[in-house]
Amino acid sequence: MNKLPCFLAAFLAVAASAVAQNCTTPPAQRTLSNRAEFGASFYYNIGNHFFDLNAQTNVSISSIKTWTYDSGIGNPPVPNQVGATGVVNFYTCATTRIGNEAISPTAPGTPWTLLGAGVITIVATPGESQIVFATPLALPAGQWGCAVEYLATTNGPNPGLLHCLGVAPNPGLPVSDQFVTMTNDGIQAVSWTGAAAASPNLRITYTPAAASAHYVSIGDGCYFRPHAFYESFPASALAPDLANTAQQWVNVGTNYIIVPSGAAFVPSTSPSLSAGAYGASSSANWDDAISAPFTLPFTFNYPGGSTNDITISSNGCVYLAAVTSNSYDVCGAAYGSVVPFRDQAPRLCAYFHDLDLSVGGSLHYDVDPANQFVRITWTAVPEWPVASALNTMQITLEANGNVTVVIGVVRNTSVGNGNNALWGFTPGLGSRLPPAIDISASMPYTTGDGAIPPVLSMSARPVLGTTPNIVTTNVTPGTIIQILAAGDVLQPVPVDLGFLGMPGCALNVNPFVFLTNIITGNNTFEQPLAIPLNPSLQNVQLVFQGAPLTAGLNAFGIILSNGICVRIGQ
Repeated sequence: MNKLPCFLAAFLAVAASAVAQNCTTPPAQRTLSNRAEFGASFYYNIGNHFFDLNAQTNVSISSIKTWTYDSGIGNPPVPNQVGATGVVNFYTCATTRIGNEAISPTAPGTPWTLLGAGVITIVATPGESQIVFATPLALPAGQWGCAVEYLATTNGPNPGLLHCLGVAPNPGLPVSDQFVTMTNDGIQAVSWTGAAAASPNLRITYTPAAASAHYVSIGDGCYFRPHAFYESFPASALAPDLANTAQQWVNVGTNYIIVPSGAAFVPSTSPSLSAGAYGASSSANWDDAISAPFTLPFTFNYPGGSTNDITISSNGCVYLAAVTSNSYDVCGAAYGSVVPFRDQAPRLCAYFHDLDLSVGGSLHYDVDPANQFVRITWTAVPEWPVASALNTMQITLEANGNVTVVIGVVRNTSVGNGNNALWGFTPGLGSRLPPAIDISASMPYTTGDGAIPPVLSMSARPVLGTTPNIVTTNVTPGTIIQILAAGDVLQPVPVDLGFLGMPGCALNVNPFVFLTNIITGNNTFEQPLAIPLNPSLQNVQLVFQGAPLTAGLNAFGIILSNGICVRIGQ
């Protein structure tokens, strides 16, 4: 591994004045979200949202978005306040909110200080309700406990207290970007009373101080061909175009080839699983439930993995694993989110949405007498909460790894509840998802082979007097050498390297030096970047792009990461 000597001080001494202005401007406004896509398990009365925020530099907060749940829906239904507005107070305390949740800002010796107030406008779920601060909140660098207090609305339809959607159990994971880290989030039902539970949905839009050091990602690496694929169907009064169709998913090892099929629906002769006990449920019945795991009569291979066990969901999908959790993320439906689909165990989805076996329909698991396939069948299962909207579909897993999906009459009509239906496959466990597709218009369709591009980033901001690492992650296992291209100017137009045998790879930087990296563990390359404590380097720009030597993905045996543009600062 090479170290950039004295931050290439000799070069910078003569070249800094000629650097192209690509990322030397102040950092742009950005948004930090405590989850990549908003998700929900339950709805809650809302008094406060709490979290801790570690700001590495001064930041100015202009708005916050959340998921309110005040559009006349739910069980029991909440009042419809769509369009109503209300006051939201933003308080801070030193270090952490933990231990201070039940201390009112008006109590003697309170640790809370009002940083400012904004106005929330209620939007119907699954839209995001935004809190706007007319005067942005100036939060100094430091470690802060934060409380977002929601006062009852006083105008608009049905004024009163508000509700929100949250995730339970709370994942308890910090989220961060270059400038801020959010931890210890929670929902408090009544302001300044009791503890906080579950995890709210929050997106904080802020602007860092103008002199802040930062880096930006440029372009994409090669190649992005994830195993997952899916189509998302919003709730609609009309049946989806998948109704009364069938497909075969032909497993060719690294991917599926999906083609139309003439397979017919095969009525099950086995007893309904819903006549017996569920394996786990988030609702204590066969609504939002999963079966006990089944051991397959064969090893079922799928792109990116294999399994000897499956678990069947009441909601139109099959987990390719033995799953026993009773959390809503495992047992429940999507409701506008792909997060559980992405993050939970691998699964196949025939038509995954909110079905209710507790009020009707049946669910079956049948095994071929010759042990060459298993078949999972949902027959006339009502959609929740529309008992007349029935859903029938079938998934057959074959010993050779192929899958046949037969979809009969299916519906997803509950527009007011913000549900959506998902069809497709994911290896789960946080694997990256491609954009959604229209499978009816795409067949025959070849799914991805699992290639994911390397990602170039930094371990910390490029602050004067520090030595952050330039880090390449997501490197294909088996790769041990990388070339790191370094320069001071981005390419005016990305250079397509197809002429070198690297089709689909684009060079984003104009390099003046190439450094050789050796793998440091966990399929990661790290390159120290020593930045002198020299004020003359303020706003100096450098650019980088990683080129791991990875055989088998193209003829040249090299792939590329994204580029990064680095602006040195405070």
